[in-house]
Amino acid sequence: MKVFEAIYSMGGIATGGFFRSLVVAHTQKNVRGLLNEQHDEDVSNLRIEESDIDASVYPHEQVLTTIFA
Repeated sequence: MKVFEAIYSMGGIATGGFFRSLVVAHTQKNVRGLLNEQHDEDVSNLRIEESDIDASVYPHEQVLTTIFA
């Protein structure tokens, strides 16, 4: 597995914004689904980059952190 850094937007004008998350996933294709599931909302404007963080300590795909960017 790998750790990906995702920058994306979600929410409407009044409540939305841009966010940054670290996501552990098998492939880059799985990141959007994990984020949608975590936030219970569709993400948009998604940009994903592979991180240099060691993913070997994480047993399954998951969203590690999310911050308001």
